[in-house]
Formats: sequence, C-alpha cells, structure tokens
Amino acid sequence: MTAFKKLNLTEIVPKGWLRDQLEIQMKGLSGQLYYKWDSVGSYSGWLGGTGDGWERVPYYLDGLIPLSYYLGDQEHMEICQKFLTWTLNSQTQDGNFGPVVTKNDYWSRYCMLKVLLLYHEICQDPRILEFACRYFRYVLQEFPRRPPENWSKARIPELLLCMKYVYEQTKQEWIVEAARKIDSYSLDWVSFMEVLPFPRPSGYYMNWDSIKDYNHSRLDEIVPFHATHIVNVTMGLKHPAMRAFFGEKLNAREINRKGLEQLDRFHGTPSGCINGDEHLSGRDPRQGAELCSVAECMFSLAVMLEQSGDPQMADRLERLAYNALPATITEDFMAHQYLQQANQVQVDVRKRPWYNNRDDASIFGLEPNFGCCTANMHQAWPKFVNALWYRRDENTLVSSVFAPSEVCTQLGDGSVKIELETAYPFRDRLVYHIHQNTCKKLTLLLRVPQWCHGAAVKYNGEPRKYPLEDGFLRVEESFRPGDTLEMVLPMEITYSNWYENSLAVERGPLVYGLDIKERFQQVREVCGFKDYHVYAESPWNYALRKGAEGKWEERPLTGVPFSHSGAPCAIYLPGKLVPQWELQNGNTSDLPAERSFEGAEQMVRLIPYGCTKLRISEFPWYEEEQKQQEERI
Repeated sequence: MTAFKKLNLTEIVPKGWLRDQLEIQMKGLSGQLYYKWDSVGSYSGWLGGTGDGWERVPYYLDGLIPLSYYLGDQEHMEICQKFLTWTLNSQTQDGNFGPVVTKNDYWSRYCMLKVLLLYHEICQDPRILEFACRYFRYVLQEFPRRPPENWSKARIPELLLCMKYVYEQTKQEWIVEAARKIDSYSLDWVSFMEVLPFPRPSGYYMNWDSIKDYNHSRLDEIVPFHATHIVNVTMGLKHPAMRAFFGEKLNAREINRKGLEQLDRFHGTPSGCINGDEHLSGRDPRQGAELCSVAECMFSLAVMLEQSGDPQMADRLERLAYNALPATITEDFMAHQYLQQANQVQVDVRKRPWYNNRDDASIFGLEPNFGCCTANMHQAWPKFVNALWYRRDENTLVSSVFAPSEVCTQLGDGSVKIELETAYPFRDRLVYHIHQNTCKKLTLLLRVPQWCHGAAVKYNGEPRKYPLEDGFLRVEESFRPGDTLEMVLPMEITYSNWYENSLAVERGPLVYGLDIKERFQQVREVCGFKDYHVYAESPWNYALRKGAEGKWEERPLTGVPFSHSGAPCAIYLPGKLVPQWELQNGNTSDLPAERSFEGAEQMVRLIPYGCTKLRISEFPWYEEEQKQQEERI
C-alpha cells in the first residue's frame, strides 16, 4: 500500500511559468531529436532498423510522451505512437519483445515497458497491460536460467515499479508474488540506504586506470562498479518503496531519510545533486553531478513521496527541480551538460577531476561525454508535473509540490477542479481557485516546507488557522466554485554549511549562486545543434560575510523562467575578493581555509542557482571585524 495515490497524468495540467518551460523544451532538443539525432530517429532498432536498440529511445519517449500530451502536440505524439506500435507488435510467444539485436538484454525492456505504461495512462489500451503481464511471466521463467547482471540487476526497481502499476490496474494477485521473486535478483539498494557502504569517493574503492581495460560486463566481480554508478544509485532510491508496496515489513520512510542524509553528508551539494562523475565522487564542489542522475533522482523522489507521504521528499524534489535541473540545460533547451559543478567557473574541454568521464563532460552541447543524458533529460520537467498533486483517500487531495497547475479528478462521490495560481518558487504566495466541487466532503492537504516558519492561510480573504499534521495543513471547508484559498510561505535568507565548512545561501526552495558575467563561445555546430564553452568575464573569487542579513530583490518573471539576464529575483550580500583563490586548470583552486581576508567589503549579487551556467554556490566566508577582534582577545 501507499500513503498517497498518484494521479493519472491526464488529471494534472501545467500552467503559468511551468507551461512556458515545457513549451521551451519542445521547441528545443525534445522536439528536434527525432529528426536530427540518429540514436532516436527513423533508423532506430525500436522501429526495426539498424540503429540503436538499447536504452536511448525508451529514455527519449519517457519524456516526449507526457510532454506531447501536456502541450497537445499531435505531431510528436504520432512519433511516439510509431515506436509504441512497433514495440507492441514485436512481442514474441515467450513474452520477450524489442529489437532482435538486444533481445538478451533485460534493462532496455524495463525502460520501454515503463514507457508503454506511461502511455497507458493516456490511452487506457488494455493490450498494454496484457503485454506487460506476458513480459513479467517471461522474466519469471528466464531469470533462473539467465540471471540479470550489471544494469539489468542494478535497475530491477524500475521493473518493480511497472509491476506495481499493472497490479494497481488489474488487482491480479500473482503479480505480488512474482514481484517478490524478481526482487530477489536485484542489487540490494535497501541495505545500501540503511548503511551507505561507500562514504568515500569511488576512486578510493576502484582505481579506474587499473581496471578500465577489463571486460566491463565482468567488473562487478572485482569492484563495486554498478553499486557506485550514480544513475544506478538514483534509480535505486525507490527500492524501499517498492519492497514496502509488495508487502515487505520495513519502514520505508525512515530508510529513505537515512539513505538520503548519508548521501548528502558524503556526496551531496547545495542544489540537491548527489555528486557522481559517473560514480559517487564525494562533496568537493569541483566534482561533477550527472544530468541523468538529476532526472532519475527527481522521479525516484516522486515515487518515494507517493509511497511514504513524507513531505521531506517533496522538499528535496523541489530543490532538484528548481536548482540543479535548469542550471545544466541552456535557456533555449538546445544544449546540455553531462556534468554540472556546484562551483563552476569555466566550461571547456580539458582534464578535470572526474572519476572516469571524458574531458568534454561539462561543456554545453548535443552529446557531451556520452549520449544517455541527451536521451534521458526530457523526462524531468514533464514527469515533475505528475508529482504536484496526489490523492490520499476518497475525500482528500494533496498539494504536495508547488508549481502553477490545475487538477481535475474524481474524489469519492464527486469531482473536483482546482487551479493553483503562483509564481513559486520565485515568490511566496500560492492561490488555490476552486472551479468545481461536487463532493459531499473534501479535504485539502497543503504541504508546509521544512524551511518555512509561519505559513499564513486565508479562505475567501479571511485569515484561518488549520491544524498541521505531519508537515501538511489540513484544510476542511465547504468548498464551492469561486472560493479561493491563499497560502503565504514566508521565505528568509538562510545559510547552510557544505564541503570544507563552505557556505551556501538559500531562500525558500532556491539556492543562490554568484552572478558571474558569462561568455558563451561556440566551438562546433552540427545540424543546428551547437556546442559551447563558457568563460567568466567578471570576478568569481568572493568570500561572503557570514551571518549578514542581506537584501532580497524582486524582478519581473519573464517567459524564460530560469533566465540569467532576466533572473526573477536576486540577493545582495557583503563580501570580499579573495585574490589567492585562483583559477586552476579550469576549476577553482582549493577553498581558502582562513576566515579573515584583506581588502574592502563590497555588495555581491547572487541569483537563483537555476539561472546560472557559471557559479559559486559554496563560498568561503569571514566574520565581521568586531567579532574577529573579540575572539582574538
């Protein structure tokens, strides 16, 4: 069972700036790849051609399907349907399916099955559920003879998620027992989250230079290759939720929190990223975090939120979506990075301290380092929409993650249609418009984020007090069409400590980064897709005065929500230039350890992390002179 119930993707409509963001995405890479990138084009193995027949098309469709639906884009939905029709017709008598050249691979089938079931939410075609059940039976028969290895072993929680959906749709009890048997073949991510086995960067456990020439399919026999792989880790986060759903007695909420706290402590960054330049790589802000891991972690957090009802999962989901995700993709959605850095002051092709990624992994382009992110990035925003609202029971609707949207769903004995009007996360005001309610009883649960103190609510303009239960305000009113419910979540400038006791600046769900003047330099163009280096044209080596109150500035929200030049808000804080903190082979040198710096203090401008392509987000710091003198005395 789950604490919340995921709504069908057709029941939630993106509005406002979120709709703008999806339109930008479709005009960019998402809408153009099929025509210009052969990995997902008309020669694909998933259309019976000679092209790629592994994970790239399933990855791409996982985002393109909901994106096309939300935008009413028939052209791109028909592209999706070509792949789905071919896939449905490819199933063999034993239940396997897909391109013949990869017929022995399980992982790519988990991924495509997830896509088919996503499409089922739209079309309700019963053939898809029958297709899925035949594949489940195939796997049950095949695993004992040919156990899953490598990606297929590490990513079994994705298959369990498919089984969860089919069980919820059909209530076939054999699926529960089948899921438990299949789970026994999985890499054990539950134990991984209970006690993190890799608190150090992966280089401590695996010397890449000494193993890179081994057969990669056999690496798990000698080193923890797949257990430290960052995308496997972020997919594996949903494993406790899957085990709990299929009846194992465990406290998934507690395991989720413990696992994420450990990953934060040893590999985390202020934006919510888990550092992994292919493999877990520690907290140093010069290490990289992969775009695929951002997208997959967002989706896992949504699954964890549904299963546990834990508002902390919603807090984390917002942190990733509103900071890490937009920061690593250009504003026009035409180029992306494979890796982003928390402290990123130069982007170009050169040797950096990645564990085993290529020298071009941090440039913005079509296919830096490897094409998995080019295919997989498209799911992040569209599937984020489906995490905005949940149902708790027949009478209760949950506003779990905040973005402008509309929900229209059946609840118990009636139907409900509510629109959330907001410029959150850039502003603190949320207004719920009740457009329809035919339910005899309707309860709304409104999340109060952990960072918020003093949430204020008005019902039809009148201040109200509602009980706070497990991080949610419980609102029970006789809701009528035309009613409004307004919630204000006061946002204060706060500080948090990170690598080497560095300082991050936050306000509400947004992390702030130094506003660096960025110069994009085009280095290549193919079929209209451009690769860029990015260079700083203003100083970046600032320390901030710890504890300063700072000044927050509101600016207009434009049609490009996460714009650098049009950033919708900024923070001004006192700081000092630190000349000894220098550029070193395209990265910052080590964070200064001292807490006193010479030079004049000046006001330093910070903008939302998601609006930056170059940034400092983990700052050295100093204290005001009077306090330093008192400590010396």
